[in-house]
Amino acid sequence: MFSYSRALSAIGLLAAANLTAGSAAGSSIAVAQWNMDETFGTTMNDSSGNGNNGTMTNVVTSGGGFVFDGATSNVVVPDSPTLNPGTSNFSYTVQVQTDVVPAVGKDYDVMRKGLSNTTGGEFKVEVEYSSGIGKALCVVKDNTGKSGSITGTTNVADGNLHTITCSKGPGSILLTVDSLKARKKYVSLGNVSNTAQLLIGSRTSTVLDSTNDWYNGTIRSASVSVG
Repeated sequence: MFSYSRALSAIGLLAAANLTAGSAAGSSIAVAQWNMDETFGTTMNDSSGNGNNGTMTNVVTSGGGFVFDGATSNVVVPDSPTLNPGTSNFSYTVQVQTDVVPAVGKDYDVMRKGLSNTTGGEFKVEVEYSSGIGKALCVVKDNTGKSGSITGTTNVADGNLHTITCSKGPGSILLTVDSLKARKKYVSLGNVSNTAQLLIGSRTSTVLDSTNDWYNGTIRSASVSVG
């Protein structure tokens, strides 16, 4: 039987483990932990103690994850210094569950901070269409415009619960899906720091843009760790 508390513990361990060599074991610190266990209201609470709370729009709360409608649902977390890793190693994790594959040539923006043209860089995780299935995509870009991206091999739009972790370490980025499918790309990235909001479930904060890459499905939890 699926244990939500065990899943959250696993996420924390996975995020720390996925930092590449050069990070001391256990040195990763959660700067935002969204358990998405709210049952009412429009506030997504950050349990890390850093106050990175988000505002929900058209999100259905169930006490065990948020349901996004694929058209108008998202969560907006204001910019804060703790969400800008700078030159530090960092990782970000989401638990997704959907059986809706993105349309041909489309993708879902699951979590992102910044856009491709944002000053200071960006980091994001998406689910993108690929030959009839949905694959995880991680992208990290630094303040010089240099970027690294990795696409997974697992179908994460098959109705099952999947944990996706993206990590930026010294000289590489790493994508892990369900702690079993890890892919690494060697790329040296510098400072990642911007003034953008952190978005969950859409590309930008507007609820009017029909091309906003709206996520369709459930997100069980999300987190960002630095160190």
